[in-house]
Amino acid sequence: MSVFLDAANLPGVGEDIDSDVGGSGGCAKQHGELISVAFWGICDIKYDPRAPPGRRVQVLELGDGRSSRFSHHGRFIKEKFDSQYCMARAPIKRAVMTENKKFTHDMFVQEGFAELRPPTCAYARRYEATLARRILEDLDVAKGAVVLKLCNRSRGAGVVVVPAEELDAVLRQLLSPPVDLDAWLAKRRENALQEGKLLEEQCIHWWSNECPLFVVEKCCASIPVPKEGDDGLFDGTLRVAFALHRPKSVSKYQDEVQVKPFEIDWLGGYWKLPKFPLPEANGSVGLQAIHDRVVSSFNSVDKRTAPVDPKDLQEVYQALTPALPRIFSSGAISVQMIMNVYRQDDLFCAFALARVAAAMRVDHLERALGLFDLARRKVKEPPKREGLRDFLPELSVLSYIDRNVGVCSALLQKWEDAARLWRSALQLFPVNATAHYLHGRYCQEVGKYDDGVECMMRAIALDPDFKLPYQGLGNCQLLRRDFEGAMAACLACLRRHPDAPFAQFIAGQCLYHVLRDPGGRCFSPAENQRLSAKAARALDLAKRRHPDQWSEGDQVMLDYVKGSPAERSQLPAQDLHIWKLHGFRPCQTLRRRLLDVAHWAFVVMSFGGAVLLRAPESLGFTALVAAASLAFRLSMRNQCIITSVARTSSLPRISGKAVTRFFLALLLVSVARLALQLAFGRGFPWDQLIRAIRH
Repeated sequence: MSVFLDAANLPGVGEDIDSDVGGSGGCAKQHGELISVAFWGICDIKYDPRAPPGRRVQVLELGDGRSSRFSHHGRFIKEKFDSQYCMARAPIKRAVMTENKKFTHDMFVQEGFAELRPPTCAYARRYEATLARRILEDLDVAKGAVVLKLCNRSRGAGVVVVPAEELDAVLRQLLSPPVDLDAWLAKRRENALQEGKLLEEQCIHWWSNECPLFVVEKCCASIPVPKEGDDGLFDGTLRVAFALHRPKSVSKYQDEVQVKPFEIDWLGGYWKLPKFPLPEANGSVGLQAIHDRVVSSFNSVDKRTAPVDPKDLQEVYQALTPALPRIFSSGAISVQMIMNVYRQDDLFCAFALARVAAAMRVDHLERALGLFDLARRKVKEPPKREGLRDFLPELSVLSYIDRNVGVCSALLQKWEDAARLWRSALQLFPVNATAHYLHGRYCQEVGKYDDGVECMMRAIALDPDFKLPYQGLGNCQLLRRDFEGAMAACLACLRRHPDAPFAQFIAGQCLYHVLRDPGGRCFSPAENQRLSAKAARALDLAKRRHPDQWSEGDQVMLDYVKGSPAERSQLPAQDLHIWKLHGFRPCQTLRRRLLDVAHWAFVVMSFGGAVLLRAPESLGFTALVAAASLAFRLSMRNQCIITSVARTSSLPRISGKAVTRFFLALLLVSVARLALQLAFGRGFPWDQLIRAIRH
């Protein structure tokens, strides 16, 4: 029962915790003065004005502003973007570049801005006795520290700051999964919802990662920064936000649109601070202490930020203004680019091809499947699959490919095929947290909630920062009416992701059902009031963050937890239900196929009606309409359907509403023509009608 009364981690009666995640800006239709941007993002840097010119700004990471966090001193950035900017109807897609540190570093080097990056090298995720020595030689680090990073992780997951003398021992731990994985995973599962020690959790991130490479950076520092209410100085990370827009100019003849290069607007910046200040004197410290004084990423409610000097911001802007527009302009990671740049590294080339295929599968499923097949052929099959330590990079890439092909099957609603591929991914690489999560989604879909709980717990045990398994676990527990288990999953999620709206909704629904039917639980009036307040706060937050998911039944639950006993008695009971998680979007492919069928039915109806009624006068008109419809569909690459039903999608030069009106007009014309044909046959006065229209 204490899990319901735990107020420390569930917002509702304490501090007002709202989302600090960036959004998509304002609505251009309502505010015509908003600037339409192709991309808005963040840049995390180490900044030290004491360093020589050219080395003062060191870019650590790029990110998408729509999914980045802007806490405390950075909240004004989110507000500024929402009030002055909006996303373009066809924004550029740079997730493949920004979500992989190897791609990011290579783009800086390719565009001639290597001085903006710390010295960096990439290595295969395979332990060798000489690996530490090679790293220190490549980065020219005799003393000091290096930073080990996983290529495709963010928010501090997998980041380990290591002194040079401890590098070999740490690499041995990070790159050596347990021999008896089943026994280790069973033991780990028992405490999966609890936070572990730093190196223990980082080892888990490294073992379960799907990218075959990791990167190592020379550790660099920022100028010491004070924090309000603290006497110490902190080695912070400076986060700056920017918006890229590409103005168009029309020629004097108004018939040619000239596209200009990207222009950059700076939205502001602030310091993100680590957990502890710099030590007063040098001394021997452990990995945990170094991490707490260097790494500024945080997932908890405790947001540590500080304002930045405007003069320092201007120097940062000056250094980055020439670089970012060029990097994002050429940052589309294409198949041709991958095959050219990474042709010497088959393993990373295969991973990169699979990542690009995953990005295109919703709109171009057949092309994506072809790329997955090409990627698989580039990986040499390990001779002994039981040797996970010896073939960690190869097995992780093969597993990555299989689980992504499984998602393609799920997009087509082929759940059994998807489950088979996800099981194959787990046989290859049993520590693949994402594959465990996806198999749990399959179990939830087919009603095997007990198996779903087990899969979600394994996913959490293998990737404790992965938000979706917590929400999937909460859903499975809720559907099997284990409210304590569902609430425990939500609390564990909210400890790491305080503003997760899906977890808030699950927690609010758990409290609603417990309040409506205690089921043997005894709550005092004060506890009942406390639970009601917590439920109302959680459901309110979920409603604000996801109004598209909110239903009439959800509103009844909210009214119930807010109402008096008399008001509650008038409200109908609500059944258990869950919100749909967006791990993938099968609905778009289904809608496209259904409307493809509708289109061809229209074409057949037009031609068939004309032939059956033997009306040569209207056959040309019918053929013209059908041909125009078909040409339009082909020119839009069959994607116009999605824009007519999905609010967030768009296509160049045409909107979803225009597509809907176009098809509606075709349908009305066809029906009207066939009705006239049926009524008048060959006797309909076509010539008189045409002359009347012309005059």
